[in-house]
Amino acid sequence: MKTKRVWLVLAGCMLLYGSMMGIIFNCAGVLINGVIQSEGYTSSSVSVFYTLKGLVSTLSLLFAAKLLSLMNIKLLAVIIGLIGGLSFSLMSVYTQPWQWAISGILNGLASSLVVLLPTTVIRNWFIKNRGTFMGMYMMLSGVIGAIFNPLTGRLIESVGWRKTSVILGISAFAMVFIASLLIERYPADVGALPYGGTEADAVKGTSQVKPSAKHAPLKVKTYLYIFCSVTVAGLAIQMVSYVPQYASSLGYDPMIGAKMTSVLMIGNMSAKLLFGLCSDYAGLWRSIQLFLGLIGVGMLSLVFGRGVPLLLYLGSLLMGFGYMNGVANSLVSAEIFDPEQFEIQYSRISMLSGLATAFSPSIISFVFDSTGSFKPVFLFLAVWLFTAILLISLREKLGIVRKKTEHGS
Repeated sequence: MKTKRVWLVLAGCMLLYGSMMGIIFNCAGVLINGVIQSEGYTSSSVSVFYTLKGLVSTLSLLFAAKLLSLMNIKLLAVIIGLIGGLSFSLMSVYTQPWQWAISGILNGLASSLVVLLPTTVIRNWFIKNRGTFMGMYMMLSGVIGAIFNPLTGRLIESVGWRKTSVILGISAFAMVFIASLLIERYPADVGALPYGGTEADAVKGTSQVKPSAKHAPLKVKTYLYIFCSVTVAGLAIQMVSYVPQYASSLGYDPMIGAKMTSVLMIGNMSAKLLFGLCSDYAGLWRSIQLFLGLIGVGMLSLVFGRGVPLLLYLGSLLMGFGYMNGVANSLVSAEIFDPEQFEIQYSRISMLSGLATAFSPSIISFVFDSTGSFKPVFLFLAVWLFTAILLISLREKLGIVRKKTEHGS
């Protein structure tokens, strides 16, 4: 049995997720800002990109899991790269603001697929220290984003936004194509062993036995529980875009807001790996409670940080820990649901999370317009985060445990 193949698969997942999230999704704001400045468009005129991106990303999760279970995983990876690359490259020929709707649709479709594919592969290939490797592959998106965001700005200044969109699109597709050569759905398909597993673990799944939605019933109670106790971390990071505005509302100059955002990105890049490590060595649920508590402390630090910049920096750093939500959702789904249900159930959890985050900006803006402050939002999130810690302690009493079935493990 091949043992080194597992590391090539990990590299493929890192490259796939890192290139799509780090370039196609994280650099979209910088690129579109360049479009607005160059073409004289208003922000609202091209906001259709973000609106459709969020809507399509959420709704396409309804069929993304089924598509993942039916298609060759290498071919699907190439298609994801092609769709994502086109969402940027096509911008080079746009002449009217409404045309950004096309890129928004393509971007959203690629987004839903790239969330599911590497997560499923990692789950199949890693039995020991799964959380660490989940965090590792997701962390790379922050690293690539940190490199390509300033690079995108420089490219726009030197060659213009049209050529930049093509360069970014081709770069992302090239990385995904390389990743497609490295990934495999199951270890047994290539005669390899999963990390920390045995030959018996390797043959539990093969491409001849595909996951099916037939054995994935709706579990509304479980979905709501995960949303209330885990997804709240993802809701907390919806405040990220408002950090500079919050600093200004406290009377600080833009430099303080910029520093808060930089510190927050440090939290973003470190949270996924730290949470993964913590879940492997301290337990999944305890780790979630710990991180929810830290994020809650971050919310309170921001509320009471007026006049104390160090508290604002601490709050920003801990808010960035909310980016562990992606790792947590995938590990919780693997913990609660039977193995053959994972893809469809995880897609449903992701869709619920996506719907919530889609409405968050409107709610946050409404609160600020009504009260003139973001503090009510921070306080509400802090209370929710600390309540979620209690909910996790009550999970067994609430019946949130995996029940073995004839298809379960």
